[in-house]
Amino acid sequence: MIALEHISMQFTGDYLFRDVTFTVRPGDRMGLVGPNGAGKTTLLRIIAGVYEPESGSVNLPTAYKTGYLPQEPTLDAAAQERSLLAEALRAKEDLIEVEEQLAEVQKQMEDPDQDHMGPEFARILERFGTLHHKFEDLGGFELEAAAKKVLKGLGFRELDFERPLAEFSGGWQMRLLLAKLLIARPDALLLDEPTNHLDLESLFWLEEYLRGYDGTIVIVSHDRAFLNAITNRTAEIDRSKIEVYAGNYEYYERTKAEREAQLVAQAQNIDARRRELESFVERFRYKATKAKQAQSRIKMLERMERIELAGHGPSVHFNFPPAPASGRMVFEVERGAKSYDGSHNIFSNVDLRIERGDRVALLGKNGEGKTTMGKIFAGQERLTGGEFTLGHNVLLGYYAQHQAEALDPKLTVLETVESITRAQLFHATASSTMPRSQAQIRSLLGAFLFRGDDVYKPVRVLSGGEKARLAIAKMLLEPTNTLVLDEPTNHLDMASKEVVKEALLQFEGTVVVVSHDRDFLEDLTDRLITFHDGIVKEYTKPLETYLEELRASEIALIQSKKSAARQAGRESSAVKPTASPEKSKKVTVPPEATAAQREAASRDQKRREADERNAKFKRERPLRNKITDSEKKIEAIEKEKLGIEDAMFDPDYYSDAERVKSNVERLAVLKSDLEKQFFRWSQLSEELEKLVA
Repeated sequence: MIALEHISMQFTGDYLFRDVTFTVRPGDRMGLVGPNGAGKTTLLRIIAGVYEPESGSVNLPTAYKTGYLPQEPTLDAAAQERSLLAEALRAKEDLIEVEEQLAEVQKQMEDPDQDHMGPEFARILERFGTLHHKFEDLGGFELEAAAKKVLKGLGFRELDFERPLAEFSGGWQMRLLLAKLLIARPDALLLDEPTNHLDLESLFWLEEYLRGYDGTIVIVSHDRAFLNAITNRTAEIDRSKIEVYAGNYEYYERTKAEREAQLVAQAQNIDARRRELESFVERFRYKATKAKQAQSRIKMLERMERIELAGHGPSVHFNFPPAPASGRMVFEVERGAKSYDGSHNIFSNVDLRIERGDRVALLGKNGEGKTTMGKIFAGQERLTGGEFTLGHNVLLGYYAQHQAEALDPKLTVLETVESITRAQLFHATASSTMPRSQAQIRSLLGAFLFRGDDVYKPVRVLSGGEKARLAIAKMLLEPTNTLVLDEPTNHLDMASKEVVKEALLQFEGTVVVVSHDRDFLEDLTDRLITFHDGIVKEYTKPLETYLEELRASEIALIQSKKSAARQAGRESSAVKPTASPEKSKKVTVPPEATAAQREAASRDQKRREADERNAKFKRERPLRNKITDSEKKIEAIEKEKLGIEDAMFDPDYYSDAERVKSNVERLAVLKSDLEKQFFRWSQLSEELEKLVA
């Protein structure tokens, strides 16, 4: 359990939260929501121990482990030199220490000057045995297989495993950081925007993985569908307070709307009563006969509750600068191919035509060429084969994944946008517009949630979401009739995404977007182009169908891998005999044989088959007995573990400190025993499978 008590935190005099108390229960999947700058990342860092709160405390059980995923990669120079797999295996820090000690002891054992019959060598052997058992207990022998499984689930390929980490982009390094947390399996996962760098396939895999995670999860995410799929509680940070809702994001939205409707009605009743009292006071406060009643009503007014209503959601009032229409054909690719190394094509034989007014989503795994195609459309890269044609009078606006980082950190928000209007004045042509007044610019920035003094903030102090919003606003300010957007919603909160989506829905030109945000893509696009194994083609069904089919295929793949790992154990009693070198040949009977000879041959054949079955049963019986015994132990451990976990939800449970301490220690033992039994069961099942084959 994670208990935050009276937490306060401020930066430059503004409180993110003040005197906040709330609890994350064992097994909770909690979503932290709120606008950019509300303090979600700060709260995660406080729980993780990265930040110290100004006041209050974070209370965790003894030996409780948290794993924190930041928004940006944090791998040092030493890590960059290691291979992908080697760095992933370092997720288990306790195992690294044991492994190093084992290597040192083994070195002592191999010392040629060591007396193998002396007491010192006996002590070394004993030390080696102890470390070996500890390594086994910590899951050392199955670590590599588990690490490879997680890496593949997050989109890495087998051939990536030995590549130096320095060869991977920041987005792929973020996937590795996430993989290390999943491999380490801490008691609590603290995930800050875990989906930002994932494609849809990896996103679906992560959802399935987190559903089966037996620890606590706290997530900051602006992916509505992801939060709905994972979370069972939602904590909203708003105006320096935290309120917890007992459901996922959809439940939170519905419940909050209902509460606000009730508050509005209550506020209206109070306002009506306030006006009535104020009217009485105004009429009679100076009349001697009514002075006492007037004073009484003044006191009533002073004591009346003031209800603070939530502000209204963002309202977009943004008009795109007028631009002449492009020709009917905007982009055309004929027999297109792209290679970076001269031998391997990312895609080839692509025939693609995008016309004026199309709204196109480019979909597929990372690395399949979506971003590359966007760069080709934007003139940032060229095809290595085939032809690309840019249509007549195409005025392009391009938003790259890292566009926000290209902003000038020395300028303020207002100066950044003003620089565009000054450039328009300097380069004024018949197709461009005159620069807008500062009032118009302020209105534009207000539409993108930069209000009041926010416009005077230097770019260098903006959050990732604020930078993304400013970069999009800056791009949309210039006259364009075609937009190419690569992951425009990364780092944007829910309100900001609604602003950008509403602006794009108003846009009358052509839109090409690369995104894994299911909620953002819905209703925004009407054509789907898929990238898969070098093949680029149009998907003719709706987006909803594409997502359903993709999720179904990913879940089927996950389930098939799980089934394969357990198949031998589950089906051991139903395994059919297979042909083997030891199997006796069928007795052949010559055509001229008598009926008695045929009957004797048949009896002989049946006897031989019975002998084979008996021999096979004797060979397999010890393993089958061990598997059955292991399954019984697993069942007993899981039953005891579940009993303790259920007890933790008793409201009076935490009043007995000794009981809590004892159960936490027992749970740690049970988890360790369960891992060992599963590993033992897996080994036995593999042995049986080999024996049967």
